[in-house]
Amino acid sequence: MWNGVITQVHWEPTDKCNSGCAMCPRYDSKGFEISTLENKEWTLESFKKAWSLKFLSQLQKILACGNFGDPCACREFVDIYEYCRETNPGMGLACNTNGSLRNPAWWSRLGAVMREDQNLGNYCTFSLDGLEDTNHLYRRNTNWKKIMENAQAFIDAGGVAHWDYIVFEHNEHQVDEARELARSMGFKNFNVKRTTRWAKYKNGVGSYPVYSKGTHLYDLKQPNEDKFKHNFEDSQYFKQSKYQSITLNDFKNMVGIKNGDMRFVNGEWQTIELDSLNIACRAVKDAREHQPHNEIFVSAGGHVAPCCFLGSEPMIDTKVKDRDENYISMIISQGGMHRLNMHTTDIYDILQLDIFQKWIPDTWDNEKGNTSMRPAKCGQCCGVEFNGLDFGELGNKKDSYIVKENNE
Repeated sequence: MWNGVITQVHWEPTDKCNSGCAMCPRYDSKGFEISTLENKEWTLESFKKAWSLKFLSQLQKILACGNFGDPCACREFVDIYEYCRETNPGMGLACNTNGSLRNPAWWSRLGAVMREDQNLGNYCTFSLDGLEDTNHLYRRNTNWKKIMENAQAFIDAGGVAHWDYIVFEHNEHQVDEARELARSMGFKNFNVKRTTRWAKYKNGVGSYPVYSKGTHLYDLKQPNEDKFKHNFEDSQYFKQSKYQSITLNDFKNMVGIKNGDMRFVNGEWQTIELDSLNIACRAVKDAREHQPHNEIFVSAGGHVAPCCFLGSEPMIDTKVKDRDENYISMIISQGGMHRLNMHTTDIYDILQLDIFQKWIPDTWDNEKGNTSMRPAKCGQCCGVEFNGLDFGELGNKKDSYIVKENNE
């Protein structure tokens, strides 16, 4: 898959989290944690054993984020990042967090190891979806006062802070106010994100039920302003009318279908033929700039995957409808998950396995005829003609950097 050595790692320090975000894959549709969560975290000792000095020294960047956990729930996260900085002083360090864990002193330590003046591309993204009266509606169980204190301590210690803001109906009126708060605190970036994860649509407006252990609490709703909504209709795939229509009843019966992704477009559910898309893998190259990327994903349990999207699949319950059977079949054929685990297999041996060097990339070539075995996530996330990420999920960070007033 990769063109030369690995230069970046998307790393999940832990699968533990303090928050209860309704759309997070750690919860099922009724708000129960999925049964396959391992409650694992990396320690400094386990990190040193699995991440060789040779491997660390070649890296240009580590992003601490993941699929199920918050990096700050990892008790030795700062210790590990301090070790990374000592081992490879030229490596950029980044992380994503809800910001509600730990205290200002802890955050000052993190800011010191991720200082802006190092010019290495360091940053910490705080996922804050509103202000004091609204952020907790999606980032449940978080404490706004603690977040503000922690973020300010990180910034005051020299850390580069980014703010990611998912827009819902309940917080769309606060976008400008939140941007100004970010500016006044010293954030460098304010990124507006448009989620596409709506469970249902009524009169064309998306909604998502919020549950807590089976009890329905309220519904999240799509924002009213068009500029804060995703717009699949603008994708090359739907402009070319390459799709076929599907009724809502058909959609309900399509659990387990391979190479089909359902999206609500032009007022009805449509199916996307994922095996017909061309693939621009985000792990191999940037899909928009076509620059070498060479990234891998490492989970809280030590499992290696090409990306976080595929990295979540082995951990999702079999009852979940979007489980990627093609990718799971490849793992089984390769010998099982232990073959892909940094705790039991050397990282360089893992990277040379057929699943990465042959099987997955072969499914990207439409001319080879192997697209029926393509992992669904490859099409869903890295399809050229259509993917769910480029229509709001990632935001537009390059156009969201905060410029100081008077060009200071």
